Amino acid sequence: MFSIIKNKTDLSDFYNNIPPNAVIALDNHPISYYVLDCLAEQERHVSVVTFSTDIMQYVCQNTFSNIIFAPGKVDSSLHIITGDTMVESFKTLQIDVYFCAASYIDEQGSLYQVHSEIGALQKTLIQQARHSFVVNYPDFIESNQRYIHIGYVN
Repeated sequence: MFSIIKNKTDLSDFYNNIPPNAVIALDNHPISYYVLDCLAEQERHVSVVTFSTDIMQYVCQNTFSNIIFAPGKVDSSLHIITGDTMVESFKTLQIDVYFCAASYIDEQGSLYQVHSEIGALQKTLIQQARHSFVVNYPDFIESNQRYIHIGYVN
């Protein structure tokens, strides 16, 4: 299930209710860093799942959170870790909250990703999360022929 976070108040209300030791998944987006900073300020320890090497680096340097690592192949040009083993590893996780950055949205509320490998990871994280939030405002598209469908906005 998806919701769009419309402003910082919605986000603040939500992250204030993230329980200690929750498992959260984060895409590389400024909101993700904001969430991590807010949780660190509250000394709320969580476990972080991500395919973003930038988020991994930030968590290691700036928070007390745990990182759940999964095996995969580093794509240094996109700053991500990808691969079928990542998808399979993510399928075994019970994620409390996923903060997702989608590339595109259509009139029906379907979300899409440009990169197929990122799309496969995002789709799995959406399926494994109890709550998922779109943290950006995806660009509108009329035709989805070239993009990977990852989920829906409710």
